[in-house]
Amino acid sequence: MSISGIAKLGTWIGSTAIRALRSKDGVAAVEFGYIAPVLLLMLVGSVETSRAISIDRRFSSVTSMVGDLVSREQDMGANQSQNIEKMTAIMDVITHVMKPYPTDSLEIEILPVMGFGDGTDTKLYAPSYKYSNGGVAVSKSRCTAYTLPSGLVAPGGSVIVVEAKYTYKPASYATWIFGTSYNWEDKATHSPRHSCVDFEDNNCVVTC
Repeated sequence: MSISGIAKLGTWIGSTAIRALRSKDGVAAVEFGYIAPVLLLMLVGSVETSRAISIDRRFSSVTSMVGDLVSREQDMGANQSQNIEKMTAIMDVITHVMKPYPTDSLEIEILPVMGFGDGTDTKLYAPSYKYSNGGVAVSKSRCTAYTLPSGLVAPGGSVIVVEAKYTYKPASYATWIFGTSYNWEDKATHSPRHSCVDFEDNNCVVTC
């Protein structure tokens, strides 16, 4: 190759290198490659956060709703079988309120508590009932001690306490951000609309 040919080749290589260095073709693709993971993280995070907030609000709502529905009743039945029947009807309403979110991990316990003596000796004046795994069953027996805040119930007075638990599970696409599950707990206390909610057809006359 002649000297002039080598010079032309060198000039071409130099100009090509300069053009390559100055070229901005593909910059947008490279920048998108950098920010795409961040955008994906923000999208998944915002969607799942909204879902978690919605579930939490419904969970808190049903906890309060159960206590309100039970405290409105004057007579829950004469025996445990009738009590369970009424509780099951209430829980059917609750699971409807929770839709479209799953209720397989939802646990709700209804505890009828009375203040004996001077009101500080607080115990269950009827068995407590617990909803879990889609069914209602007796949880604690009558006269089981249950601690209430001081002054919450008057001597001979009663309240309906609801304790609820729920296992929040992020959607499968979000577990790599939020983990697999979180255990939530909530509690509500309601005064009976009537003098007392009768669970055993005894006008709430109980001795413990």
